[in-house]
Amino acid sequence: MKKMACLAFLLVSILAPAQDTLHTAYLDAVVVTGQYEPQSAKKSLYQVKTISFEKIAAKGAVRLQDVLNTELNIRFSQDLALGGSNLTMQGLAGQNVKVLIDGVPMVGRQGTSNEININQINVNSIERIEIIEGPMSVVYGADALAGVINIITKKSVLDKLDLSVRIHEESAGSEYGVQKGIHNETLGLGYSKSRIRTRIDLSRNFFGGWQGNAEDRDKQWHPKTQYLASGLVGYESDSSDVYYRLDYLYEDIYNPGLFQGGEALDQHYFTNRFMHQVQGAHAFTGKLQFNGALAFTDYQRETQTTTVNENNGEIRLALGTGLQDLTDFYGLTVRGTIQYKWNNQISIQPGFDLNHERGRGGRIKEGTQTLGDYAAFVSAEWKPMNWLQIRPGIRMVYNTIYAAPPVIPSINTKLVINDNHDVRLSYGRGFRAPSLRELYFDFFDASHAIEGNTNLEAELSHSINGSWNWRLFDHDRKTLTTVIGTFYNTVDNMIGYGQKPGNILITTYLNIDSYKTKGITWNTTWKSPRWDVGAGLAYTGRYNQLDESFTELDEFVWSPEVTTSATYRIPKADLSFSFYYKYTGKTPFYELVTENGSTIPQLAEIGAFHWADVSIQKYFGEHVSLSGGVRNLFDVINVNNTATASTGVHTGNGSRPVGYGRSFFLSVTYSLTK
Repeated sequence: MKKMACLAFLLVSILAPAQDTLHTAYLDAVVVTGQYEPQSAKKSLYQVKTISFEKIAAKGAVRLQDVLNTELNIRFSQDLALGGSNLTMQGLAGQNVKVLIDGVPMVGRQGTSNEININQINVNSIERIEIIEGPMSVVYGADALAGVINIITKKSVLDKLDLSVRIHEESAGSEYGVQKGIHNETLGLGYSKSRIRTRIDLSRNFFGGWQGNAEDRDKQWHPKTQYLASGLVGYESDSSDVYYRLDYLYEDIYNPGLFQGGEALDQHYFTNRFMHQVQGAHAFTGKLQFNGALAFTDYQRETQTTTVNENNGEIRLALGTGLQDLTDFYGLTVRGTIQYKWNNQISIQPGFDLNHERGRGGRIKEGTQTLGDYAAFVSAEWKPMNWLQIRPGIRMVYNTIYAAPPVIPSINTKLVINDNHDVRLSYGRGFRAPSLRELYFDFFDASHAIEGNTNLEAELSHSINGSWNWRLFDHDRKTLTTVIGTFYNTVDNMIGYGQKPGNILITTYLNIDSYKTKGITWNTTWKSPRWDVGAGLAYTGRYNQLDESFTELDEFVWSPEVTTSATYRIPKADLSFSFYYKYTGKTPFYELVTENGSTIPQLAEIGAFHWADVSIQKYFGEHVSLSGGVRNLFDVINVNNTATASTGVHTGNGSRPVGYGRSFFLSVTYSLTK
């Protein structure tokens, strides 16, 4: 920490005096997710939440979780064994949340249609994040039941040079040093000339792990090293825009073991991911245009186990079932849409969405498995009156393993009551076939007994969402807006972890007869030249899966969330202060326990906790900025879990990990645009 403080003092001392370069944008954000064409969030048929690059920078984020963990209605769970971080939205697990990069689905260690580790994304290459809560099944497939998180990457502006260099230092709790804490270095370079644009983004993330209460060389949070790179080359004319983009990830998660009998068993989890994209748009006329994408992802996950000799340090590959593995997923996506504006009242968008996935490796049954999901869809946007907008749509799906419903429908409506009030309502039907992992996973060793279930049924769902937007004040670059939302989701045959029937020693995937979530949200924001203030509240009910067997129990158990954020600017000093806070309330759930020889329901809960981040950002002239702050201000490490039975593969009882303690960070950024 002393090194970080010295670096901050040195920079403040030698850099040029501040100039008035701190600016605030007051225009409505332009959004593209689910739209026929880019348009302002206010005019969008969907309720779109946008997180700007400026907010990402103000939070000093090095992981996408750092950006999203104080957002309303989004929660995270940590997998310390494998270094993952999975999310839920609207009370639904990550397999019902579609994570996209520039509109293309991501592939993770569980395939394409299961939870994605969002911390395997280069935060510094993000221009903005667009979040739509609610059903997007017609446009993006049934994995988008709870919503879509679309990560929009940076792309060079024509006839500009864009250069940025960033160094970020952060402690892990109280631990900081050369091999401790977080060290992040990034480089971004974009150049465009004569309609040709190019860009590269490079990043190295080093996390030295966190000792916590682990013994000796063991770590409570495992060390992790990431190298991320992306490159883009594109061409843009008056009527066309096409580009090729390559994203690469290398990750090494290190799990050191304890010495026993003179030897320790160490594990490395290596990830190599190549994601290729070719995207293009062409306007044939003012009324007719085409958008297309071709993407291919190769995702390799290797488990390497070694034996370390305590006396001489000799390292050799360990022998034993499941100690060495290489699993490879690849995903191919071909997508295209045509937008035709019939007249000022009617627009039509037909499209196709083809996805093919292959998984192979020692932990896939029979070595190699494939899955195809091919769809055609069409929607129409009808504006019969200035105050009414309606978009019905249908999606027709062919799955190579499961029979989908003949038609998956949706309808979205927007009613503009006046300039200050509008109401949005949406309904969506969903279909999700089990993923390759859920069907064919096969992993047995000394501490694991997990297998897929080829007898799984596909999930079928209904989702209803509504929101009311009220702009209470909009004058002299000051706005006050409030949004009240509600949602109701039902999922039949929902897939989750459970004990294999007939063999309780094996964990597998099972269909739950029914699962539901419902809730209400409230968000209010105030923006002015000096202030950005937000406050939110969510109250989410999760279905009690024992309700049908024990009718005296409540059908839903409820959990609250509260968020607040504030940014204060001093333009003349080019200085801003930011504060982000979230309260995650107790999450109750029922479990079955045996008491006096009888099986009875018992109410358990995951404890509540408070999370807060504080940051200061200072600009020195036009090119240099310094930001620093505190993450996890309340020093949260674990929350209590009163369950007496395990509910997942890597979840233990008694406590759940949340963070590694109060951390301090400092970032220095040099940027040049000319």
